[in-house]
Amino acid sequence: MELILIGIIILALVLYVGVIFYQRHNSKQIDALQEQEQKMTKLPFKKTMSAARQQGLAGQSQEEYAKWQEHLQEIQKNGFADLERKLLLAETTNNRYRFFTAAKLIKELTSQLTTTQEALAEIVAGFKQIQTDAQANQTKAKELRELYQKLRKQLLTKSFSYGAAADGLEEKLSYLETSFDKYNRFTKSGDHVESKKILTQLDKDITELNDLMKRIPPRFKELNNEFPAQLDELRQGYQRLSDAAYQFYDIDIAAELSDLDQHVNATRKSLKNLDLTAIETTDQDIARRIDHLYDVMEAEIKAHQEVEQRHDELQAFINHATKQNHELQIELDHLNQSYTLNNDELAQAKDLRQQIDEVNTTFEQDAQKVAAQTAVYSMVAENYSTAFATLAEIEKKQKAINASVQDLRKGEEEAQRSLQSFEFEIRNVKRQVEKLNLPGLSRQYLDFFFLVSDEISKLDQELNQVKIDLDVITKALIATQEDLNKLKEETNDMINSALLTEQLLQYANRYRHSHADIAQASDEALRLFNSDHDYKQAAETIATVLEQVEPGSYKKVEESYYKTKDQDLQV
Repeated sequence: MELILIGIIILALVLYVGVIFYQRHNSKQIDALQEQEQKMTKLPFKKTMSAARQQGLAGQSQEEYAKWQEHLQEIQKNGFADLERKLLLAETTNNRYRFFTAAKLIKELTSQLTTTQEALAEIVAGFKQIQTDAQANQTKAKELRELYQKLRKQLLTKSFSYGAAADGLEEKLSYLETSFDKYNRFTKSGDHVESKKILTQLDKDITELNDLMKRIPPRFKELNNEFPAQLDELRQGYQRLSDAAYQFYDIDIAAELSDLDQHVNATRKSLKNLDLTAIETTDQDIARRIDHLYDVMEAEIKAHQEVEQRHDELQAFINHATKQNHELQIELDHLNQSYTLNNDELAQAKDLRQQIDEVNTTFEQDAQKVAAQTAVYSMVAENYSTAFATLAEIEKKQKAINASVQDLRKGEEEAQRSLQSFEFEIRNVKRQVEKLNLPGLSRQYLDFFFLVSDEISKLDQELNQVKIDLDVITKALIATQEDLNKLKEETNDMINSALLTEQLLQYANRYRHSHADIAQASDEALRLFNSDHDYKQAAETIATVLEQVEPGSYKKVEESYYKTKDQDLQV
């Protein structure tokens, strides 16, 4: 029972402590809210409103001021009163231990104070903006007025730099003066919002005017001084060139100069419209056309000098090419009597002569025009450049043709030497075969021998023609050389086979009486040797059987043969 009582007492104490703690917690929050509310009521609203009101308000500025004043009065009259009522209620409720109600009121008060604080901050900012706008207007107006005065003074003292644009610029300055007057009226009446709108437009207009007054003088200088001076210079230059009989292709310079004069005058007058974008585009076109006229005249002067300097050089080059071609054709005609020209050298030389004649014709026509003072020197100079390039290519081709035909005689001499070598070699083949005193030669060998002999004879006939074709002879030389090499190889093989057969038969005699197969092979080899004249087969027949009786015997005989055979038998 005592424990229960102690528990109840402890619980009561805990509840009491909790109530006291929660009450004090709420009291602290309420005190903080009261302090926050007191700070808002003591804000210097009158000072802020007075600073804004001192700007002398009217119009939209007055409407802005009245709006923020009405908002402030509403908060001061009703907002603060409602906050104080709820603070008192929250304090009373908390003292009576109605903690949940007190907590709800504290939450409402916290939100309401935040909203009121934000509203007051907006109101203060509104009053300050009115003051700021007024001060900013004054600063901006001063800057614009100074720039305006500078532009007016500039136009007054340097009106000669603007030409026909001066009147239009003066009208713009007058319009700006009217805008300044309008701004002053709204400022004096206190309508700083409307004044700001006027200043914004003034800023834009003065900036545009300042830009115009920077861009116009260079354009007027071009149109009034530079272009006319350049056109006069071009006109004088053209007159001097005309007096010197200069001609121009595809351009009427006199008409172009007249048209440019009209464009310059019209553009100079159009300055009064102040359309600088169009004027600058026109100026660029005029400058481009003037530069083109300078280029055209300068090109003709340079071309004239080039024509005079290169006339004799080109004449000499034409004469040289003509002489070179004439000599080439004579050489080709002479060679054509002894050699077949397979690459149309004569036709090529005649075609090159035609090209030389065409170059010469153009050259003479240009010379006539120069003499008659009707030549366009730039076109003549271009013809000269083309002629030099053409003649250089012709000279290169004529040298190549001459070099190619000069090899004909050398080719004939080399073919004669090759023929003599072939004749010597085939005689040597015949002599070596005859020295062996063989019982005979195979039909196949004889046919090939006579084939090669006929090829050499035919080659001799080709080289002894009145007019020879070296292309045909060259092909025949290659074929004959290949066949002769083959004949020499077959002859060597035949000689080696015949001599080896004789030595193998001599070596086999030692076995002839003791080995019937040796005797039979020897008889067959002798038949092939003496009757068929197949020396290679004869050697293989006896060697095969001999190798069976005495392994290694063939290699022994072969090594002995190649070691001791007479070197003179080699072809």
